[in-house]
Amino acid sequence: MIVSALVKRYEDQSEVPAGWQKREVSYALEIDGQGRLLDVILLEVDEKIGKRTVRRKKPLTLPQEIPRAGLKAYETANFLCDDGNYMLGLNPLKFESARRFHERLLDGVDSPQARAILAYFRAGPPEFPADKLFDKKKAAIIKYVFQFDMRHVDYEVNTVRRAWDVHYSANVGETIRCLVTGEDDVPLSVHGKLHIRGGQPSGSSLISANAESFTSYGKTKDDRAADVGKYAADAYVSALETLLKDQRRSKPIGGDTLLYWAEKGGEAEEGIFADMLAPPKSDDDAELAAVAARIARGGWAEEYRADRMFYLLCLSPNAGRISVRFFHAGIFADIIRNIQSHHSRMEIAPDGRTPFNFIPLWLILAETTVKGSASDANPLLGGQLLGCVLKGGRYPITLYNSILSRVRAGSDISKTKAAVVKAVLIKNYDESEVTTVALNEESNNKAYVLGRLFSVLEQLQDKANGSTNIRSRYFASANANPGSVFPTLLSLSMHHSAKLDNDTFFEKQKGRLLDRLDGVAPFPAALGIDDQGRFIVGYYHQRQWFYTKKDKGGESVNEQ
Repeated sequence: MIVSALVKRYEDQSEVPAGWQKREVSYALEIDGQGRLLDVILLEVDEKIGKRTVRRKKPLTLPQEIPRAGLKAYETANFLCDDGNYMLGLNPLKFESARRFHERLLDGVDSPQARAILAYFRAGPPEFPADKLFDKKKAAIIKYVFQFDMRHVDYEVNTVRRAWDVHYSANVGETIRCLVTGEDDVPLSVHGKLHIRGGQPSGSSLISANAESFTSYGKTKDDRAADVGKYAADAYVSALETLLKDQRRSKPIGGDTLLYWAEKGGEAEEGIFADMLAPPKSDDDAELAAVAARIARGGWAEEYRADRMFYLLCLSPNAGRISVRFFHAGIFADIIRNIQSHHSRMEIAPDGRTPFNFIPLWLILAETTVKGSASDANPLLGGQLLGCVLKGGRYPITLYNSILSRVRAGSDISKTKAAVVKAVLIKNYDESEVTTVALNEESNNKAYVLGRLFSVLEQLQDKANGSTNIRSRYFASANANPGSVFPTLLSLSMHHSAKLDNDTFFEKQKGRLLDRLDGVAPFPAALGIDDQGRFIVGYYHQRQWFYTKKDKGGESVNEQ
């Protein structure tokens, strides 16, 4: 399913014919008609992106890169473009492999470029002091392309292009029925490598079986990974590599990378999906919400099609093959509806500090860490959370436990933390009574009421002393074991009330909440993990109620 979707993407979007691909190159080897190396020309340029300067390699249309995994590297060279070992002779065996390969394809080709390249290889490794220009380790992995008469030797050189096309389309040896296309094709034993964020610098394969430990069903490391033909293998690798390099369709989610695309003609859907995934700040999201609501109902909105097929692929780097966290193909309206439902579950009273109505995933991940940085989050959590949101599943319990751990450690209960707890209670525990957007003053849920009571006692201390410390000293234990903490807190509150000229407001608040608790056993010895979440939501709701100006029959309340 994944491979066939990627092959379709390649066929719908690619302007490059079979056997060719867009490859990024760092340097050009300038040669003359006798094959002499004249210069090594830098093709990389600096590009300004916001405040950052990014070094970009030059994209050229070049022959499909040959995967080398599981093969003897000196036996496999690439045509027209390769690293310094093959192109500069830093490894003599690999240079000889490149010479033989280019001679096989270009011998007899009547063009000055072909003759110059053959002369270059036949002369042996160049004497040009490349090791003085670059560190040898760096030169061994840099990609080089030939340049002749101020022109790159690539797809645009017709005679050289025809030589490669003949080689690529030649069916040598056995043919199979390709599992992807259903056509007879030459099987490809090793598929191309992909370069994913956080992965191996040399690239990793999505499909491979190049070691005994990866094999199954009687196959060995010398057998092909699957009955996938050369065309399909090259097509899906090309499509995937293009998506990985496309910042519009590739998003980092913690340690994972999300790739998304719509069927042909779905650029508008891809754009609104990106906005829903990383929402703008509050001032800019009203129009987005309106369009998303219309799509979620199955209607068309401007240029957006609710019934368009949409694809989501979440990948993770690994020491061997690239790991697939999840793959989902579905109707665009269903995916938007699931995202909308997530945002609805996350909706909670604002705290005056979080500038988002729709809380983005990176901010959720950041709240699970000590330093508040999404890059420090559990590397698996981003993909797990994203999969739950997009497919409408239950939230990962790892997320819930991480938020509870940060709260117990004394971290501030921000809007994002409270919203995550609320969303988990709704989706994972079917809670509805206490998971309102703002304070539910009618709820008698014991854990929720205890959270509200803790907030009242905190506000009372702040009024009396001009500061508060019960949050840092007692919240964690009150949240887990209220029976051992609340009697002490209520005793302390009597001293705080005594310092106020008028304590009527706070005493009424305490009395109303205590009346909602069981008079015989108002404070349970322990709260379960779900009730700890209800306690946190109650605390947050009550605190935000204090920070909002209200008119309660003349009673005075705080303002933020």
